[in-house]
Amino acid sequence: MPELPEPSEPSGPVNGRPAMTGLALRAHRTEAPGQPRPLDEAATGAFTGSFTDELDHWRERAGRDWRALSGPTDAPPVPGEVPGYLVDRYAFRAYLADGFGVRIADRFSRPFAPQAARWQELTRSRLRGIPGAGLPAVRLEQPVTDTPLVHDLLGRWRRYLTGLGITYDPVLFQPPDGRSWLELFRDSVLHPFYPPAIPGPTFMERLSPRQCERLLERHGRAGIMSLYVFLLQAHEDTHRAQRGEPLLCEYVLAVLWCRFLDEHDLWYWERNEDSGVSLNLEEPYLRRVHLDDRTLRALVHDTASGARQALGPGAYEELCLAGWLFDTRAIAYQDYLELVTLRLGGTALHERLALLLRALDARLSATPWHGAGHADSPEGTAR
Repeated sequence: MPELPEPSEPSGPVNGRPAMTGLALRAHRTEAPGQPRPLDEAATGAFTGSFTDELDHWRERAGRDWRALSGPTDAPPVPGEVPGYLVDRYAFRAYLADGFGVRIADRFSRPFAPQAARWQELTRSRLRGIPGAGLPAVRLEQPVTDTPLVHDLLGRWRRYLTGLGITYDPVLFQPPDGRSWLELFRDSVLHPFYPPAIPGPTFMERLSPRQCERLLERHGRAGIMSLYVFLLQAHEDTHRAQRGEPLLCEYVLAVLWCRFLDEHDLWYWERNEDSGVSLNLEEPYLRRVHLDDRTLRALVHDTASGARQALGPGAYEELCLAGWLFDTRAIAYQDYLELVTLRLGGTALHERLALLLRALDARLSATPWHGAGHADSPEGTAR
């Protein structure tokens, strides 16, 4: 569930115009001035399949790029191999950089060691409690809340995934068993790039006052923290079981999560009863799409093969392009969700993506590149 910047102007690429958020781009051209290859070619039928036809090559390139950023091999601050969840972020970036001369400058393109050195203090500064409920922010050195409710919910999640035929490492989705919060937060595919996606039991802040009262009456403070542990661990460990394009992995996880809440009648802490608003940003979009269990299972195991299976040739390029446009900050997250919802629903995106890519090209041409600080943004934006 990404941590997102607020767009500074309205967006909406499906309404016939590009969605440009006005935020500083995280992209730049590397070709000689006056010799760019138009980006909109990446959305045309002539290039359909060119990324997925050579997917093994680009994933191998992703691994090389990851290792180059990892630093010394004797004590890297991250796993030696690119996590499956991130593999096609790096693979597709390499494909666009080599073929179209555009690179993205963000924390995924920086050396990892300096980020790892700052990660713990950044994490400590982001953690949040709920003072009104008597819940302080967690302390990194303390053991993770471990209650029968945590065991029950994690067991339900494991059985739910198994029932869908989704395979995963048995070490995932296990109770905390004495682990510290620091260990739990570090055990993420996005370490050391980001602090925890969910910095505390912040779902309490988005519920109605009466809901919060009932939650405390039903579960107590330890139970509220148990819901938080489950939410965080289900999110992070599922990402560790996924492979492919990370924003599409987020969408697929949101589908899994909302279906799980449906089946287990757990919306009482995930939807505001007064407004009817879901605490899951993706829910209004994914409710418009039907993914059968076979397709959902395939998308969890590998978004590339899952997209080919469900949508046919060329679809995965479009889905990766949508994620890449979000990473450049050419579109807002809501625009990304609309594009992916359309594509998963069977609507081709060639024209919409070409329009967005032409607008991005115009911005790249109008804004000279002055180094990483120009395209990158302050800390705390989209993951």
